[in-house]
Amino acid sequence: MCIMNYTHSITSKGQITIPKEFRKQLGLDKLGKATLQVNNNNEIIITAPKDLSEVRALLRKPSFKDSTSEKEQAIGAQLAKKYGVS
Repeated sequence: MCIMNYTHSITSKGQITIPKEFRKQLGLDKLGKATLQVNNNNEIIITAPKDLSEVRALLRKPSFKDSTSEKEQAIGAQLAKKYGVS
């Protein structure tokens, strides 16, 4: 695996250009969307959008058999705290 490193300027609007080589490797097109995450090392992780079948699976109605993940519980706790719900 070849590691590519680029240094880019950030615009006054907080924008940065993703180099063509990165977009090609990630399968990102000019008008598409990408998912951005920051990991515990303050590194930005960019992933290409999911295909339609993955999105459909994410949007399915949860059943009562589904358990709540730790991440979902943390999000719920933060929302409850923010909106004063107990």
